[in-house]
Amino acid sequence: MLNRTQPYTQLSETIFVHHGCCNVGIVRAGNRALLIDAGNGDVQATLTALGITTIEQILFTHHHRDSASGAAILATATTRMGVPAAERPWFAEVENFWHDPKMRWHLYNVHPHNLMLAASVPVHETYAEGDQIQWGDVTITAFSTPGHTDGSVSYLVDTGEERFVFCGDLIYAAGQLWELYSLQKGNARVTDYHGFLGDRNRVLQSLARLVAANVMRLISSAVNLLRQRLEQCYDSYVAISALRHYFPELFAEYAGRLGHMPIRTGKPVPAFLQHVSTTWVIVAENKEAFVMDCGAKSVLDALQKWQADGTITNVTGCWVTHYHDDHVDFMEQFQATYPCLTYADTIVADVVTAPTAYRLPCISPSVVRIDQRTHDGVRWQWNEFQMTAYHFPGQTYYHGGLLVEGRGVRLFFSGDSFTMAGLDDYCSGNRNLLGTGVGYDRCLTLLDRLQPTHIFNCHVAPAFDFTSDEIGQMRANLALREEQYGQLFPWDHPNYGLDEHWVRCTPYEQVASPGTTVTLTVVITNHSAAARTATCYPVLPATWTTAIAEQSISIPAHQEGHLSFAIPMPTDWHATGQAAPTRLVIPVEVTYHGYALGQFREAILVMQT
Repeated sequence: MLNRTQPYTQLSETIFVHHGCCNVGIVRAGNRALLIDAGNGDVQATLTALGITTIEQILFTHHHRDSASGAAILATATTRMGVPAAERPWFAEVENFWHDPKMRWHLYNVHPHNLMLAASVPVHETYAEGDQIQWGDVTITAFSTPGHTDGSVSYLVDTGEERFVFCGDLIYAAGQLWELYSLQKGNARVTDYHGFLGDRNRVLQSLARLVAANVMRLISSAVNLLRQRLEQCYDSYVAISALRHYFPELFAEYAGRLGHMPIRTGKPVPAFLQHVSTTWVIVAENKEAFVMDCGAKSVLDALQKWQADGTITNVTGCWVTHYHDDHVDFMEQFQATYPCLTYADTIVADVVTAPTAYRLPCISPSVVRIDQRTHDGVRWQWNEFQMTAYHFPGQTYYHGGLLVEGRGVRLFFSGDSFTMAGLDDYCSGNRNLLGTGVGYDRCLTLLDRLQPTHIFNCHVAPAFDFTSDEIGQMRANLALREEQYGQLFPWDHPNYGLDEHWVRCTPYEQVASPGTTVTLTVVITNHSAAARTATCYPVLPATWTTAIAEQSISIPAHQEGHLSFAIPMPTDWHATGQAAPTRLVIPVEVTYHGYALGQFREAILVMQT
């Protein structure tokens, strides 16, 4: 696990590093300082210990809140703030992000998306490749080093005798990254949503440039180890990736590699099934229809056509596989037309019945009515078919699977979790957890036990299946990944680096009015094999007179902990010195197992006057 044994390190006579929720560089000249990044502001204790009374300038490597939120605490009227030129809007005009519906719903391109500042800060200078700052006897040169974010820069600090680089979150330690979900990046062929580890090459290219600059203490072996680990991790991902079915051209160089699972061929679909868009329809002998999802108008049009031509008489049941917009966007219209019983796994139902409570990839604002919430093994009879529901955390954690038995076949509707090529785990924001009995390992174990004759993906027209040997190969691959990704991160379990939502706020978004009190709950998943203590508190606007006390909880191994906070709204916004905002961002400061994470997550209050 992460550990810091001292508050700061002295690198040279004038260069120090404060160790907080992030490393903050300090360039000292007497009682004056230039900072590189600001963390959450706790660097003030180190500045006081060093006798520094004036912060003249702050340079930022990137826009993330854990690196930059402290600016609001540290900066005075005379402090000059410099930011990466490409990320100026995310410092100076970040409200545009929070008010843009494209950054809230239907999230397929997710750059930027993570740890955005809660409020804008003044920007006095911007820095791009080759720009230099002379501060006292120190020369600072900006390097463009995208990867962790699109516009990240690194600062080469030259004292005349020694050279150091402050590279933000480009690399954590030898062969390690802080987390992986910031590297979710697409290309000209696919969106960010399909771009698992898509920015790995930019990270390595940026690091190679810094190594070439002969920076002290940035050892090429540390970068080479990271390159080796990233290549191993990506290879094991590709070996059983469903994307090989959808976009084979993207993986041509991996074709035929040792250890890569061959792609299964499809098999004929039973005649009583219909497929349109992302929807499967079961047609019973009495011509009643059971529908899986409704994400597009074309589905409703097809149902009405089939009803008109006698293919079906009516729709008498519906199963929602998961929350993604291409599966639920048209559910409200579907339910108004066919008011049948709608079933969903209870974890799926939590999202689709209250989508504003979540911020997830591909999320839709459409609200779905769920009549029957299911749990593992819940069964019901629909005409001649017996249906059995399961929580099926494959493509996304918020996902269900449905076994349908009848007419001599055992059909398993897996949502979007598998294709003939393997696993649909191409988006880290979907929460594809590693470990025995969780995530895809749970799904594969279930398939091996149920032995369906046909498996269905909502996007794929043919049916398919997997042999027990292939299921064993995929499970072995996942066990190997747990080891490989465990080496890639500084955490005691790789899920901390893979799972963007291991700390989340619920509801993510809620309506608030002046003089009322809202409740915000912070949900923390302990991925470790032992109990962990978490401490957190919401950070309210500085103009508010109310402060919320921090709370702590001990969370048992592999379980969730919940901390709830009552937040009173001001009765008069004008008394706080500000007008009522439309959307107010409430960051949450988190400490986990003794390690400060800064303003690690956030929630949104939609303000009503």
